Amino acid sequence: MRRRRQSAVYSPGGCGCGLLLLPVIAVSIGVMFVLAGLAAAALVLFITAIVVTIWLCRSREQRRADGKTNVGWIAFLVIAYLLSISYLAFFILLVVSTFTGESVTVG
Repeated sequence: MRRRRQSAVYSPGGCGCGLLLLPVIAVSIGVMFVLAGLAAAALVLFITAIVVTIWLCRSREQRRADGKTNVGWIAFLVIAYLLSISYLAFFILLVVSTFTGESVTVG
């Protein structure tokens, strides 16, 4: 008599690879939230720089009459614009490449 071969019973996930990938998925979700938080901070910095620019333009004559200089404010604005615009451009390119599935390059 031949013994009948019993078929192995597998879970729907196969070898359990889904369980092995859970830490990777958790880390990637955390990285996504960090990048979204940085984008939100860059957006707030960009809006703040625009408000300070408008305020400096409107109070230019009064500041000249008082003998105040704008060197500190100008340094702040240059740094704020450079940081916020560069990161927002990076984040927009990252989102575009994520949803289109194609690599987006500049230049």
